Amino acid sequence: LMKKNLDSYAETLFHLINFRSRQFRDSRSMIGIDYESFIILSTVGAHHLAHNTKQGSNWDSVWETTRQKHVGEFYSKKKLTIFAVAHLLDIPKETVRRKVEMLKKKKFISYTSQLGLLPSDKIEDIMKPFAKRELLSLAKFLQALKKHKALDELLNLKE
Repeated sequence: LMKKNLDSYAETLFHLINFRSRQFRDSRSMIGIDYESFIILSTVGAHHLAHNTKQGSNWDSVWETTRQKHVGEFYSKKKLTIFAVAHLLDIPKETVRRKVEMLKKKKFISYTSQLGLLPSDKIEDIMKPFAKRELLSLAKFLQALKKHKALDELLNLKE
């Protein structure tokens, strides 16, 4: 049984590394940003999704929230600050600030002291093809784990 667990974990790590490598490559080739900026952008996106989409929202309705021209007017939850992102990701605040400036110049996000970091209304055009590819990549990752009987082992993993 111990050998089977080790094989499952090795299989899981192999596919996880491949998923992450694909994400790294695609963030550069499809979005044109470095991986650290991609993680910052993802943090902004996750914060927006957590506070502005309903559970069980479909693909189109998730993107609809980013399409609103005045997204800030609907942003009622706790704002996301540069300091919060720096703390959350354990990246120096100055690095986050510099990368946020670059993301703003590319019109991926906006930032005001009142509203904090928000996805721009152009983010759908930029991220939708990447997000679609990433979901397919995630599906393949999970399908590979299931095929090699590693998914159940992973789901039952305890600390």
